[in-house]
Amino acid sequence: MYRSIVALPLVSIVMSAPAHAGEEPLYQPAPAWVEEADIDAAIAQDGPATLLFDWQHRLEDGVAWAYVDWAQRIDNPQSLMQSNTQTLEWLPDKGDLIVHSMEIYRDGEVIDLLERGVTFDVLRREQGLEDRLLDGSLTATVSVPGLREGDVLRIAHTVSTSDQALGDEVQATQYLPSEPWQVGTARAVLSWPADEEIYWDVEERVELAEPELRDGYQYITVDLPLAEPDPTPMDAPRRFHRPTVLRAGSFADWNEVSAVMAPHFDAAADVGADSDVAGLARGIMGKTDDPLDRAARAVRLVQDEVSYLLNGLDGGNYLPQSANETWEVRYGDCKAKTVLLLALLREMDIEAEPVLVSSRMGDAVPELLPLPAAFDHVIVHAVIDGTDYWLDGTSAATRLATLSDVPPFHYALPLREGGADLIPMTQRDLAMPQMRANVTMDHSAGIDFPALVTMDIQFVGPTAAQMQAVVDANNPAMLQSMARNFSGGSDLAMQVSSLDIAYDDEEAVASLQVRGVAQAQFEWVDGRLRSNIDAGEDVSEFNPNRARPAWRDIPVATPGPMRQAFGMRMRLPEGGDGFTLEGEPEIELGYGNTRITRTASIDGDELLATGETFGLLGEIAPDDLPDARRAARQISSHSLQLVPPESVTWRWELSDAQRAERAAPLLEAYEKAIEFADEDDFQPLIARAMFLQSIYDFDAALADFDVLAEEQPSSWAFSSRSWLHRALGDEKAMLSDMQAAYELDLDNGLAREVAQMLAYDGRYDEARDLMNSLAVTDDDMVWHLSMMATIAAAEGKLEDAQDFMADAVAQAPQSADALNSDCWFRGLWNVGLEDALDVCTRSIERASNAAAALDSRALIRFRQGDYEGAIADLDGALAISPGLSESHYLRAMAKMHADVDGAQEDLTIALRMAPHLEAFYTRHGITAPQ
Repeated sequence: MYRSIVALPLVSIVMSAPAHAGEEPLYQPAPAWVEEADIDAAIAQDGPATLLFDWQHRLEDGVAWAYVDWAQRIDNPQSLMQSNTQTLEWLPDKGDLIVHSMEIYRDGEVIDLLERGVTFDVLRREQGLEDRLLDGSLTATVSVPGLREGDVLRIAHTVSTSDQALGDEVQATQYLPSEPWQVGTARAVLSWPADEEIYWDVEERVELAEPELRDGYQYITVDLPLAEPDPTPMDAPRRFHRPTVLRAGSFADWNEVSAVMAPHFDAAADVGADSDVAGLARGIMGKTDDPLDRAARAVRLVQDEVSYLLNGLDGGNYLPQSANETWEVRYGDCKAKTVLLLALLREMDIEAEPVLVSSRMGDAVPELLPLPAAFDHVIVHAVIDGTDYWLDGTSAATRLATLSDVPPFHYALPLREGGADLIPMTQRDLAMPQMRANVTMDHSAGIDFPALVTMDIQFVGPTAAQMQAVVDANNPAMLQSMARNFSGGSDLAMQVSSLDIAYDDEEAVASLQVRGVAQAQFEWVDGRLRSNIDAGEDVSEFNPNRARPAWRDIPVATPGPMRQAFGMRMRLPEGGDGFTLEGEPEIELGYGNTRITRTASIDGDELLATGETFGLLGEIAPDDLPDARRAARQISSHSLQLVPPESVTWRWELSDAQRAERAAPLLEAYEKAIEFADEDDFQPLIARAMFLQSIYDFDAALADFDVLAEEQPSSWAFSSRSWLHRALGDEKAMLSDMQAAYELDLDNGLAREVAQMLAYDGRYDEARDLMNSLAVTDDDMVWHLSMMATIAAAEGKLEDAQDFMADAVAQAPQSADALNSDCWFRGLWNVGLEDALDVCTRSIERASNAAAALDSRALIRFRQGDYEGAIADLDGALAISPGLSESHYLRAMAKMHADVDGAQEDLTIALRMAPHLEAFYTRHGITAPQ
């Protein structure tokens, strides 16, 4: 219910001077209705730098007067710089800027700058031109002469507004700031004659007293700042967290707003039969008899042939320019485009009317005071064959296929003769996906090889129109920048070897084709090899928080409208033999205002999957939220995985020739990606270097890391190259690179790597000095003491080494990592074997991933001569992590000692993965039987 103050007997009448619109500021005393604030007490006290903000509004005789009195203390050089230049704005076609005072308070003295002849210069405000905005406002600016730190600057002015479009009607709005805004004194005052019917309203959280009658005028006063509002969930509808605004106006209801605004649009859309606009309509009608097609062609003409320019000059904020003028000048704002579209549709006998909408307030509009200021946009509402169509001339890329899409404005106010009430903009599914992505993936090289990928993505609607600009620019650097977006952290992160973009103007469809190479889509986790099939259904972000009691009755806003489609075609390894789908291949589920479909199947050597997601603008009622949560979790539980056969072929099981053959197309794609990337993008080179290392082409990988170390040096590049030097037997280069890595990143883990290398090189004192120089936290102490044990053992001081190791375990006696470190140390240095198995077993029992602990226990069993037990533990480790080169090597040694089959195969695999293992284990006395 909006509050209305009806006419009351006048005690006295205070007349306001009429507005004389002008393009120069006026310099006059404050109007008689202004109650000037006193800041003497604020100046004398320490407090916020902003001493005063006094907003006073008077609505009278169709004129809105806005008085502002502001005072700021200049506390520091930054404040002096910010306050030295002051600007005031007004709309000269609607009223005046009246400057009342400009004063400096200094040491008890008041310096009257206006009296000294200081005035404002006038600039036409054009800073919005780059955004196609020319709002008709003028800016008055002044550089305050003589302003110093410690001064108080105070400026008071009034802006009058008599809007041509509103006639005798009037409106005003005032934002009401809340804490933690700091100010000495602040208030907002609204007044109007008691014999004028003025409606007013404010958000429910503000409790205002009834207006006070004084001298024939009603007054509302709000002391500011308001109390800080209670927090509101971000996913609440707009009406729950809209800004707090005091609104006032002479409009009784939405019907009156509609009736006042309608004649301006009807008159502007009235074109003569011999006008160019009428000729345009006849041209469209000559091409098609279908009213829908006609409407689509009219929308396209307005969107494409008339550029956008917000023309706020000469009453343009609410008054539209005529359809004939818009077509003649070929530019206009939303009002102009709407009027032109309206004229075209009416000339073709299509039922159409202009409607006001709000792009910001959305669902909150019905709760606002009926004012034109509640809206910031206007579009066309057409009815064709009984269906509502919402046509926006300022949008882009609308075609017949997307004509029925409903924009996200929630409510519209039709502008009709006699008025109309708000109508809901009922949502429906988008006619076409805004984005359709089809991914073709060649994964035939193997489950642990990368995949060649082609992504074909189509965009429709405004997004497609934005892509047209990229096509027209034909800028390679822009394409390279777009390509970087595909190398992120998603499952389909890829190195782009080519990117092509095209735009079909007739269909308004932008097409993007991206080719490249993506990381392997199969993951081995705890003995399970799987690939998740995601056909676009991602509900992870749906997690509304309504735990606070005050939030339990707040709905959840759902964004929209949205529609996306996804398709995948994957060529499977091994011809697809033995591959199966685990989960539900077909789903059709939903939650809230979201629906998801998916279907998947295996056809020969290909996986085929499609999915589509629909989302509607709206909200989920609090009572429906538990069901929506459950439904979302149900979708998450309907996962689908592609499962390879148990007998897969790993890359390390292939011969060098087989591996090279499978890698060749991938390396070609990496080479193209490196050539495609700009000179500062090293990600494709990094990806190729890591791939080369993964297929054991260490020399080629080293060459890439040499480039990285030279062109983009980093701790990671040096440490990675250090491993390659080790694999290739260059221990000097290995140590040098690791030291370089540590110099770039003083990480304790890197320091331990360097210390171990120094110790194995016989430089024990240097290793100890490095370790003793580190700042070691409690969390790091286990690893610190373990390395001290390694240094002592390498020097032959096994008793000292065992003491260090005992201290390490004492730091975290129940830690799987500490116990495994002790187990590994004992096996490697062949000490403390008598109770080592117990230590190792406790580590295995506590580990989340037991592969490393099983490998360590296998080493103990090997030392004890229990080769069959060692083989069993190593089988277990490799079942969890098949790529553990150390486990393959140790299993080869154990099999040789046990004289069982398979030793040579394990040895070949281990040395293929890590050639340095033979020297390492031999150094510790772990060799084949003689």
